[in-house]
Amino acid sequence: MNRREYNEKAKYLDEIAPLQGASHSEVVDYSVTVPFFYAELRARLANGKLARLVDASQFIGWFGYGPNPTLLLDCGGQRVAVNTGASSSAAQDIFIARDGGQIPLHA
Repeated sequence: MNRREYNEKAKYLDEIAPLQGASHSEVVDYSVTVPFFYAELRARLANGKLARLVDASQFIGWFGYGPNPTLLLDCGGQRVAVNTGASSSAAQDIFIARDGGQIPLHA
């Protein structure tokens, strides 16, 4: 993906799932942590700071472990899968839900 395509995708994500005080174009990598009962999405920025979604409830699941898993977002009732660069390029139908259960891409 070239820089122009990357910026277009980041702009789209900024519109449908904005970050607090940052743009998706500033993200170096995404990660999922489970600090308590529910998983949280974190975005590490180029300046080293962490950012979260403005509406944390938009993050509903993920696939893959380590940096840059495939994310599942709820954007106005529509599920959007975002491949953030995970090693697996295969499309996933089942994601890990924030509560540890399973969630299908298409409900």
